[in-house]
Parts: sequence; structure tokens; C-alpha cells
Amino acid sequence: MKRPNAVGQTLQVVEPLIQKLAELEDKALRGEAMTVVALAAELSQELTGVGRRSMEVILDQAARAQPTRLRCPCGAEAGSQGFESRSFVGRFGRECLSRRRMDCGACGRRWFAFDEAWGLPEGKYADDVREATDRLACRLGSFAEAVEELRHLWGLAPDGSTAKRWVGQDGTRAEQAVRAEAAAHWSRYEEQTHAVARGDLRAPERSEGFGVIEVDGVQVLTWKPGQEPRRREKEATSSPATARDPPPLSETAERASRHQAPSTLSNVPGSPMGPTGRSARVAGREVCVGLAYLGEHVCEQSPGRGVLLDRRYVATLNDRAGFWQKLHAAAMAQGVLSRHKVVRVSDGSAYFIEHSDELFCDQPLVGILDCQHAKQHVWEAGHKVVNDKKQVPQWVLPRTQAIMDGKVDEVIADLAQERPHTTGPQSAEAIDELSGYLSRHKQLMDYPTYHAAGYPLASAAIESTNKRLVGRRCKQGGMIWSETGLQAMVALRVAFYNPGAWRGLWPHAPALADAA
Repeated sequence: MKRPNAVGQTLQVVEPLIQKLAELEDKALRGEAMTVVALAAELSQELTGVGRRSMEVILDQAARAQPTRLRCPCGAEAGSQGFESRSFVGRFGRECLSRRRMDCGACGRRWFAFDEAWGLPEGKYADDVREATDRLACRLGSFAEAVEELRHLWGLAPDGSTAKRWVGQDGTRAEQAVRAEAAAHWSRYEEQTHAVARGDLRAPERSEGFGVIEVDGVQVLTWKPGQEPRRREKEATSSPATARDPPPLSETAERASRHQAPSTLSNVPGSPMGPTGRSARVAGREVCVGLAYLGEHVCEQSPGRGVLLDRRYVATLNDRAGFWQKLHAAAMAQGVLSRHKVVRVSDGSAYFIEHSDELFCDQPLVGILDCQHAKQHVWEAGHKVVNDKKQVPQWVLPRTQAIMDGKVDEVIADLAQERPHTTGPQSAEAIDELSGYLSRHKQLMDYPTYHAAGYPLASAAIESTNKRLVGRRCKQGGMIWSETGLQAMVALRVAFYNPGAWRGLWPHAPALADAA
């Protein structure tokens, strides 16, 4: 029977550290200089060793002190069946320990109470290693880079396939948590709204200022379901390959080839990019992205460049209905729905406009069409109407200025007058499309009023969000995602950047993650 060792075992663990410190101090007194980098490396190595040995001693003492009889959840008394050894990899390296296995004779349950009490991992790695891997994998350019960086920082890391599997599992867990929280919020909000309508509850008072919601979509390349590449086993051949045989290439072969011209890509065997540009196995999927923030959280960092001091993100790939619930929950959590005005900024997408109108129908909603999208439509029409490209600015700039001045009806009337004088069907079609676009969205283009109220006129914030959440990690050269992998990665990045979300996913994580 194992009993706890004498008190003070941990003090013996730090003796090598004390000796090392005395040795370094003696060198310094003798005038032996060393760089601060070398000094830090020696201290870090010694501290890591002390941390690993300290964990072993403390866990061993705790396992020895564990009682031999425990109460089973069934109500009966369970007894110890001896010690069993196990190991895991934690922050300081591999830890080995032995702990009691409890056995309940009444219900037949066998378990390790010590593992539950001390939070030992079920697998090979502790949660701090897994959390650090997730953090690096969702921020760096690839899983291989994350593993390499963690090995450089901590001296240990899982392999790339394990990192990818963790991101898939933890991203799915993050997505499920956000979805459940949004569904619970929506249920509470419906009950509150019905109570206010019945007169059972007083409507909450609104505070001064305005909140902003912005929505957009970003395209990402994904494999079509069932078309994901599979690792092929090497076929046994009777004769070795000759020097003239080309090296086999997979569907995701050399990233550099994705940056070559299409004519070159079409000659690469197995390349996802064929003579027509894209393989039938690859599809572009739209990730819906939403952003919620308050007007006072917008700060001008430099002339023409702003920054959001506080914000909340939402994003989803397949769950479109859940996206709007998550956006509503984010707007509520951010305080947007408690302001006198709720401003929505988006492009001319009918999907985003109609669904957000329905979602916030009980709010004082102010819809704004992104002025940059409006200007872009005018420029596209100008290039089709004007034959001399040097004269395009003269046709476009007066009309874009009139739009910014709130004279959309005058621009529409001017286009109607110019329509009979156009030459060619392309010019007439361009004018009709621009006139229809302005007519459909003119109620969202009162830019002088919006500017006077301090509302954002362009969707720069959501465009930046697209790059931050999706583009930087999921749209690099050569990347083609599975749908489940893309959803998991986006969910993990949303959790990392949203205040408090990463702490909810990893309760032991440092508070620094929330401020990233």
C-alpha cells in the first residue's frame, strides 16, 4: 500500500534550480559575461525541468493520499483495486504517475476518481497543449506552421494531423455552443416581446446613441461533398520508375502552382485548376459574416483610417437560419438593441437586406447602402456607356457626387434622359441596370442625413472583418477546404476574437486571449 511521502518533497525539487542560480551568480561575480539571451535560455531550461518534476511530485503525493474507499454514484461503497500507471504530455513535458482504480461491486462501475478530481486528460495531451495548438492553428497560415511554432516555444507539439483533428473537434464545439446560446437568447427575446405586447412587461428604455450591424458574405473554395481528395496507397510495380517518369501530383499538389497562369495549371496532372479555370470537384461557398458594434466605439486611428475599440463577430457556412439568430444575440450582447437607432450597413444584396429587415422589424432600424458599392455600380456602367475610356471619369464623377449629395432622383432622371441617345445594346442595358439599382435602393441612400448623424456610410468594417475572420486564414494560395473543416476553423476564429468566447471554450486560458 502506497502512503504519502514525507512533507517537503517539493522543496527538494527546487534544489537544482538553487544550485543553478548560485552557479550563475558566481560566474557574474567573477566577471564572466554572457549574453542576456543565453542567460534566459539557461534559466528557462532549468525552470521547465523544475516545473515538470514539481508536477510529478505533487501528483504522486496527491495520488498516495487518495482514500481507499469512495462513494459510488449508485450509492454503494467502492474500493481501491490497486494503482495503475499512465502518462500524458503537458506544458512542461511528459508526466508519469500512478493512481488508484476504484471498483464498485454493486453496479460494476470502474473508474479513476483521481483523474476526474485533477482533470487529467483522456488522451495523450493535456488541455493546455491542445488550447495552445488551437490558438496557433487558427491564427497562423497552416497547421504545420502552428505545430512548428509550438515546438519552438514549448519544446513539444502534436503532429499536424492531430492539430487538424483538434481544430475540427473544438471548432465544432465552439459552433454548437454559440448556436445553443443564440437559440436560448431568441427564445427569451420572443417571450419578452410577447409579454411587452400583452402589457405584462414594460418595454426596456433605450439609451442615447446608435448601434451598428453590418452583414456581408465572403467566398471560399471548398471540395464538393464526396469529392475530397483521399490519400492513395502506392501501387507495387514490378519495375522501378525511370528518370523520365513525372512525379505523381495530388489534387492539392504544389501550392506554388496555384499562382501560375491557367494555361500552365491545365498542364499539371490532377490539378484542381483545369483549362476552364476550376475543377468540377471544387465549388465556391459563401461564409455569411456579421458584425455588431456601438457608434462610440469607432475611433479614428489616423486620417482616413478607423479602428473599432469593441465589437462582436458572427459567421456561419451552412446554418443560414442560425446565422440570423446569432446576429441578433450578438447585437443584444453588444448593446446595439438598447440604443435609439439601430443602423444596418450592407451592399445591395436582397438576401441580407430582406432578412435583416425582418429580423429587426421591431427596432428603430436605419438601413444604409454602402456608398462604395453604389459608386462601383456607377463606374461599371460608365465603362460600358462611354466608348472613350479617357472620358469615363467625366461621365462617372458628377453622378457619384450627386449620389453622395442625396440627389439620387436627379441621377435617375438624368439616366432616363440619356437612355434614348445611347448607341448599342450594351450601353442601353448598362443604363437600365444602373437606373434599376438606384431605384431599388434610393431609400437607403440619404447620405447627407446619415453623415450629419454620424452614421457609417461604407461597409469598411465588415470588409475588414471578412479578411480578419476568413481571408487571412482560409483564402491563402492553394487552400481548398472541406465544408466541415471550413466551418470549424471559422467558428474557432470567431471564438478567439469575440470577448469572453475563448475563455468559455477553454476556462483555463489566460485573459490575454480575450484582448487579442
